[in-house]
Amino acid sequence: MNLKIIFVSLLIVSALSSQAQNENDALRYSQQNMFGTARTSAMGAFGTLGGDFSCLSYNPAGIGMYQFTEITFTPSFVLNNTTSYNNKTILLDDIVYTEQYDEDISDGNIGNIGFVFSNPKYNNEWKRINFGIGLNQLANYNKNIYINTLNNTSSLADNLLSVAQGKEINELDGFFGSPAFWTDIIDLENNDTLDGQYLYDNGNYISHVFSEGLKRQTHQLNSNGNMHEFVLSAGTSYDEKIYLGATVGIVGVEYSEIIKHREDILSDTINNLGSFEYMQNLYASGEGINLKVGGIYRVNENIKIGGALHSPTILTIQEEFRTSTLANFTDTSYRESSLFNFFEYELTTPWKAIASFSATINKNIIISGDYELIDYSTSNLNVRNYRNADGTEIFTEENNTINNIYQKAENIRLGFEMKMEPFSLRAGYTRNSSPLKDNDEPSTENFSFGTGINYGSYYFDLAYILTQGNDKYQMYNEEFINATDLAYTNHNLLITLGFRY
Repeated sequence: MNLKIIFVSLLIVSALSSQAQNENDALRYSQQNMFGTARTSAMGAFGTLGGDFSCLSYNPAGIGMYQFTEITFTPSFVLNNTTSYNNKTILLDDIVYTEQYDEDISDGNIGNIGFVFSNPKYNNEWKRINFGIGLNQLANYNKNIYINTLNNTSSLADNLLSVAQGKEINELDGFFGSPAFWTDIIDLENNDTLDGQYLYDNGNYISHVFSEGLKRQTHQLNSNGNMHEFVLSAGTSYDEKIYLGATVGIVGVEYSEIIKHREDILSDTINNLGSFEYMQNLYASGEGINLKVGGIYRVNENIKIGGALHSPTILTIQEEFRTSTLANFTDTSYRESSLFNFFEYELTTPWKAIASFSATINKNIIISGDYELIDYSTSNLNVRNYRNADGTEIFTEENNTINNIYQKAENIRLGFEMKMEPFSLRAGYTRNSSPLKDNDEPSTENFSFGTGINYGSYYFDLAYILTQGNDKYQMYNEEFINATDLAYTNHNLLITLGFRY
């Protein structure tokens, strides 16, 4: 093992051959669950209602309905719970082991801050030209996952071995195969040496963990971050019949992820390996731009219909990525860390189309509905001015995977509001269909409730959103282990303060 330590300084890390970007990143930054203001969050469907700052990120035609200059501020509070279910059982000492674990994470954030300037045009069919500027929250990435399970069929070491297999020592990638080798989790099949050199450095490796041996695996993922959109909007009203608007959105995203995987060997091992750990740190930040256009038509005093089209967001994302391994043997331990990988790439998210309607009943009840269509298979990863050694684009394989596993998603939102001046009661329901092909189950469902007090020159809104969904999590390559079932329940509380003049 001392010979391995001597060679650590000779490692060469190729950032482009060890990129961590994949279809999961494309989906993460393409999905949105807008919070914005409390009124929009409580009703869910707001495509034709307008007069609320969230519409600038949804259907910007709604800004044309403002008749007053307005300032809004919305703090939000989030509690996310994730439950992991081990989907297999192991009989040990006549006891059947199954695992289920809950993890919580809470956070406070800004759901919205905005300013709308209304500029009335008297004696004119174009009643007003309004302008808006501000910030809306589009997504929250806070999540904790904890998995604790017994396994007698595979090991993360199998995955690390497969990455290294066929490569000489100086060809091992610096993030997976190389740290595993230098900490002796994997080793050359024949590690005889002569004068400080391996005699059989031919790319043939073995694992020091028996796949069929019993081991306890503990796996933790902690992620944090959010996506916000800075909006610049303009809208107008024609004869209080037709409303038109457009928004330039400047998107900012921040995401961090820490993964820690540990395996404690409970049966015979090779080379007296008692346990090992693999750690992974990822930090990503980015910015992008998009365009949204929308229109609303007032059919009569009680019914409105509308639609909006969102261009793709072209995001430039910078990532920092690092891994490390730790192996604990009977008489010693070895730790190895990769270099930091700094990488920049572009992500183009899908187009989005929205159709909406709303109806007013007895002047004090509003019902609304939105239908949203987004094709996640059109997401695209790209690196400018770089190609693989064979001339192909760097993300060819990842983009093919995106096209093969993702599909068009149809999202439905329904909203309700009852006004009892100065009070309002609100409720909403959202069903987001799965972005994965051959999956008819909804990826998430939102149930929302809220209330508000409107005194004309100022108002106060409160909203609560319950989000429930199911997912699968892959601890390591699906060639070696089945995905773990996840169920998550998120609680969001939003409070909006608004002032008009």
